Amino acid sequence: MTLRTLIAAGAVLAVAAPALAQTSAPSGMTLEQFQARNTDKMFDRLDTNKDGKISPEEFAAFRESNAKADAKATKAGKRGKRMFARFDKNKDGSLSRAEAGDVLAMRFKRMDANNDGILTIEELQAKAGRAKVGV
Repeated sequence: MTLRTLIAAGAVLAVAAPALAQTSAPSGMTLEQFQARNTDKMFDRLDTNKDGKISPEEFAAFRESNAKADAKATKAGKRGKRMFARFDKNKDGSLSRAEAGDVLAMRFKRMDANNDGILTIEELQAKAGRAKVGV
């Protein structure tokens, strides 16, 4: 009787395994994939003088253009200075590519509504206005 039970259980698992495998991992984008896809785009857009660094002035100009679009210019300007200081980890007065990646990590965390470490299509669509690469 034990041998029959084991054979039956094995047969059930063999049939069910493909269905179980398809539902195991959520589809979407991890933080690493998000950063790999967007860091260079964001950095190139903000580094307007192409010196390989984002200066406080370049960062402020980008934030100001976004703030005008949001009609919250004064709040965004003050917040932008604090954000720049927080992300300038080595306090050299500019953001490197690695530091710019930290900006995207913050953005990813805000967009990941269920905090599972995966950005799904639904989460990207839910934040349609914020899903653009940038700060």
